[in-house]
Amino acid sequence: MDPENNGEVVAVLESPQQQEEETTLAAAAEKEVETQPDVCTEPENPAAAAEEEQVVNGGGHDEAHGAAVTGTESEEKVETEVEQSSPQPEAETAPVVVPVEPIPAPEKSPEPDPDPEDLPELIPEADVTEKATQEVPGQEQEPQAEPQPANLEEKTQEQVKVVTEAVAAEVSKEVLPEDGGEPAKEELGKTTEVAESAVPKEAESSDTVPENEAPAPAAGSLSFALLEHEKTKDALQNSRTLVVLRGLPGSGKSFLARAVADAYKDRCSVFHADDYGVKPENQDSNTEGHKALDAAVVACCAEPSVLIVVDDTNHTQDRLARLGELARENRLVVVFLEPRTEWSKDATRLVKMTSRKLKPAQITSMKRHLEEVPLPLYFGWFLLPPVQDQLRSTNADFLKALNALDAFKERIADFSENENKEVDLTQHFKAKGSLHCTTKFSNYGKATGAKEYAAKPAVRESYGSVFDLSLTALFVTPRTVGARVSLTEEQLELWPSDAEKEAESLPVGSRAHITLGCAQGIEPVQTGLDLLEILALQQEGQQGEPVADMDLGPLRFYGDGRWMLEFKEPMCTPALFSSFYKRDGPEGGQSKKESKKKCTIL
Repeated sequence: MDPENNGEVVAVLESPQQQEEETTLAAAAEKEVETQPDVCTEPENPAAAAEEEQVVNGGGHDEAHGAAVTGTESEEKVETEVEQSSPQPEAETAPVVVPVEPIPAPEKSPEPDPDPEDLPELIPEADVTEKATQEVPGQEQEPQAEPQPANLEEKTQEQVKVVTEAVAAEVSKEVLPEDGGEPAKEELGKTTEVAESAVPKEAESSDTVPENEAPAPAAGSLSFALLEHEKTKDALQNSRTLVVLRGLPGSGKSFLARAVADAYKDRCSVFHADDYGVKPENQDSNTEGHKALDAAVVACCAEPSVLIVVDDTNHTQDRLARLGELARENRLVVVFLEPRTEWSKDATRLVKMTSRKLKPAQITSMKRHLEEVPLPLYFGWFLLPPVQDQLRSTNADFLKALNALDAFKERIADFSENENKEVDLTQHFKAKGSLHCTTKFSNYGKATGAKEYAAKPAVRESYGSVFDLSLTALFVTPRTVGARVSLTEEQLELWPSDAEKEAESLPVGSRAHITLGCAQGIEPVQTGLDLLEILALQQEGQQGEPVADMDLGPLRFYGDGRWMLEFKEPMCTPALFSSFYKRDGPEGGQSKKESKKKCTIL
């Protein structure tokens, strides 16, 4: 092997004293060369091993076996001299040892120190500089350039590859016994392991976040009224409520579900869509899973639980509408919540957070559907179930009493084309949906000002809170029957400024009401317009015709079939500030043209 072409051996600069000993060591080595086995060992001390290798290379070379040999006495003497002449490092490092062919000793002068730049494949530059400094004390060393951190992983992998290939080549030529066999494979395996262990830890990627390792959500992630407001918590402890969680996989829905369950303990039941085989990334295959989930929710309505939590993505309008229907059919109020984690809309992070092994494209697709229905059909205060029953009973008593009055019978033509035909007001009006006071009709974000309303801090902070609404009157027209709501200053923050655009002269909040029933073919929106008509007459100075003094208060007639019963004492009704979703299509089969015609002030 040509010493000039051997770029895989680190030569150590010899001192004059070492050169004087070469002749003696060489003679001793030649006597024992034929008796030494052909082996390759890994020294414990790298510096001593380097000195020993240099001495052997200068003292003898067996052409027949191609192996370096030393005597026991020579080894001890060399190790003593190395310890005296070279400072030892403070801590041992694991060297990269490669079996190589011994180099014959030079005849005239010692071989110069190889340039560290020629040895990047075996020893990092920093190690070469350190060894040179240790072995030649007192000699001024030029500062070495620090290795660049860029592409460190690439560089180290290339180093391992080159070292492994070099080791394999050398082992095949030098380490294999003459008859071949397993020893070479074992040696190659050992050397490869040593080479791989030389890869710096910094080369490993530090940017990869372990999958499913969800960080702790920020403090604001659980800032929901049903978890923080004592008044809301107390009210929901005695009411039947459906909590619908919606959001992308990995956004923190299950984390929120656990928080709700912990807050309400044994009075809460949680249903995870995953337990029913629902796969949010494939809506077409979820029909059976959603049926099973819905059946479980309905069955739970017969149990003592007052809070029912549905943990699902719920990113389509149909699914939200279906859960809303379940709530109304089973006499529950419903609130829709989305996680407030900082990564709830970050598709890249959600891929790592979810345990469903979804692809970024799948998350992005679901995110698009979720954003298509960001807002409900409308926002409002929804009366809690026990209060709904009380108000419906009060209204029924009022309609029966009005129906029995002679003053009403005299004006029956306002309600029927046949003056001689009696009208049963309890049958004339049909209730539609759960009782509520609408604040903002948003039409799924399409209505004017809907997005601005939903973004108001008061709306975001109050969503899911329980308020006490003050009912001050009941009113009846041939089209609708309803209850007037008087809003407080706090509640007016949730009331749109343009709600009274049909009667701008009236104060903000005048239109607040609860629809208790509608005549056939009439939309609930007409109830607010009927109330504005009566209030506009009062503003003009018309006090109405006194008819009777009833138990709840005085009854007055305002003409054209308009009647109002003003309460002596306001009726307090707890209501949940929430939202409403429905299936596509006009309610009750009404066409838009027909609905618009009948929803006007007469």
